[in-house]
Amino acid sequence: MKRRYAVTVLLAWLVPGMGHWYIGQRVKGAAFFFLVTVTFATGVLITQGGCVDLGRHPYAFILQASNGLVALAALVFTWGSHEFPASTLGDLGMLYTLVAGALNVLLIGDALYRAGPTEEGEAA
Repeated sequence: MKRRYAVTVLLAWLVPGMGHWYIGQRVKGAAFFFLVTVTFATGVLITQGGCVDLGRHPYAFILQASNGLVALAALVFTWGSHEFPASTLGDLGMLYTLVAGALNVLLIGDALYRAGPTEEGEAA
């Protein structure tokens, strides 16, 4: 059972919604993948990639990294991009990526909770 918890958390972190997919909640997993990925991608597009930067925004990247491979792909593809100008629109883009990260943290916890014992006699 402990292995199932570990695999669920790892998959949920690597790909948003994959933890739910793994435990059999396929529709939820697909919906969560779409929601988190589109929210994150919208933030990256608004800032033209400038918000996902480990060097310039290390504390923000901690939360962004909770999107796993999505954040890693954004970091690789936007490497060396310009700093987004200080503006309301740039701040909004950063906020989108941070909200997507926070949402995936909650989804990881939800997938872990739902991966728990499914039968009365089953121990955690």
